[in-house]
Order: sequence, then C-alpha cells, then structure tokens
Amino acid sequence: MSMNIVAEEPLVSVIIPTYNRACLLPRAVHSVLSQDYENLELIIVDDGSTDETPELIAQVADPRVRYIRFAENRGIGAARSAGVQAARGDLIAFNDSDDVWLPGKLSHQVDLFRRHPQVDVVFGDYYNVDQLHGTMQRGFEQTRKGLELLRVRPLIEGVYEVVGGMPEALLCVNFVATPTVVLRRRVFDSTGSFRTDLSGAEDFEFWFRVATKEARFAYTARPLIERHKDAQSITASVAAFVPRMLQALDYCEQTAREAGRLDLIPHINCARHRAWRSLIHAYADLGDRKAALHAFRQSLRYGMSLQALYYLTGALLGPKAIGSYRKMRDRLIGGMLSR
Repeated sequence: MSMNIVAEEPLVSVIIPTYNRACLLPRAVHSVLSQDYENLELIIVDDGSTDETPELIAQVADPRVRYIRFAENRGIGAARSAGVQAARGDLIAFNDSDDVWLPGKLSHQVDLFRRHPQVDVVFGDYYNVDQLHGTMQRGFEQTRKGLELLRVRPLIEGVYEVVGGMPEALLCVNFVATPTVVLRRRVFDSTGSFRTDLSGAEDFEFWFRVATKEARFAYTARPLIERHKDAQSITASVAAFVPRMLQALDYCEQTAREAGRLDLIPHINCARHRAWRSLIHAYADLGDRKAALHAFRQSLRYGMSLQALYYLTGALLGPKAIGSYRKMRDRLIGGMLSR
C-alpha cells in the first residue's frame, strides 16, 4: 500500500469486547472485516470467556485481527479501555459481539472525517432488533425525545453537527449507540478512556464526559448497524442495569462539577429519578415488595411522580390494584381537564 493511500485512508482501530459470546461473535467479526473500507485493525478483547471463544478466534485467517485475552472477567468498561490502549489507529471505532455493522458503514464515516476536520465524534442511526419480543425499530425514532433537545447545523444531506445541548440531551435519553461511533484518537488524549469500574453504563458515562469537555459531535441519519438485544445482553435486565446507570450518574455529577457546569445537576437528578422509577417497575414485576419500596423512597429524593406511585401500587397490592389505580388516575386527570 502506498504512502499516499495510507495518508488518504487512515488506519481505523475497531474494538470488540466479548464475554462468552462464541455463538454470536463470528457474525459481528464478519460484519467488520467485510467492510469496503479495508485499512483497519480489529482488536477483539476477550473478557475472560470460559466458552470456545479462543478457539474460534484462532480460526480467523485475517492478519488485521488482534486478540487480547483477560485471565478473568473484568467487565466491559475494562475491556473497552484495554482495546483503546492497544489501538494504533488515528480513528477508533467500536462494535459489540452481538451487533452487526451494515455495509458501507465505515467508509461513510471516514469520508465525513475527511470532509469535516473539526468534528471529533461521528455516530449514527441504527436498527434496534429486540430478540426478546421479535421487534425491530429505528433507534433514532425510539430516542427522538433526546435528539430533539440538540442544537444542530447541517453539514451535508442527512448529516448534522451538534452545536449545543449534547450533555443535557444525553441525560434525557442515550441516543448514542456505541457500535455506531467512530472518533478521533485525540478525544481519548484529552478526555481519558472508559472507566474500568463501570460495566453496562460505561459508554453513556464516557459520551457524557466527552460532551461536557466540549468535543464536537456529528451524527448521520443513515442507519449504520443492527443493534441486537437478547436474553444475554447487559441492557436486557433492568434490575441489573439500572444500579450501574446510577453509579454512572454519580460520575456524571463529578464531571459536571469539575467542569463548572452546575446547570447540569438538575438534569442529572431528573435522570436519577427516572432510574429509580424504572427500578420500582422492575421490582414490581419481580414481586419484590421490599426492594420496590426502597426504590420508591430513593426516588423521592429527586422528586415525586404519579408514575412512580403507580409502579409502587402494583408492587405492594398486585395487578388488580394497578387497574384500580389507573381508573382513579384517569378520572382525576379527566376531571382536571374538564375544568
């Protein structure tokens, strides 16, 4: 490969963290290696898998693949961070072991970096494939509430640079699917890497930190990946995921205070309230009254909502009470609207 081509086509380091996903990993790997943009290295970080992942990787006959293996499971934050540390590219990208890059994803994003050198991070739309319920939706449709809070300017058709509102919008809903992201190495140099003690919300915390430190984001409305959620996915279990999100929000507050962005604290507290509210719902579904009551009490630290009370009613009194509460709530709201 000539030096001119290398200069025009920067090396992209693609990082895939994986843990006991040997049945899914080949699909994710193939979707990266089959991209029409070929100047890439694929760094697979095995987070202490106990299945046949090592044997599977050994069968991949592509010199662009690098394999890092942890002796024991350390969590996805540690795996992502190790991949970043090992990366040699000027651009860094991500995939997850259960997700699929769509054709042309990488060439589209590299071209955007060529055209717009001021941009630090490019993310995009995606197809959210829910294996649990057999549904598929556009990610940006599901997260529209957050995206609408952004202030943007068009770069080219279907591509927008974010000029304001990124931290606040992320706290409303996380619309940055990490497997869609490509970013410049300089972001890590100025911001640091993923927190190794977070697993499951490490990407949300990282994007918030990057946004708070005023990196320049852009997004494309073009779907870049199929994002799969199955019974093994970290985000599939609310009761397991939300405590990690609450830990991430504590770090977000620390970041906001260090940056002098005290205006972000009310947004962080609203996110905390939503997190505790979702835990009430999860514990109600599990029939864990004690845990639901604890979550409700914690949610009161950040405000009161009818929805939180609704979920608590279901946890304490059962499904019939939920129906009665819904009728009472609808009558109350109807009466207020008729005044």
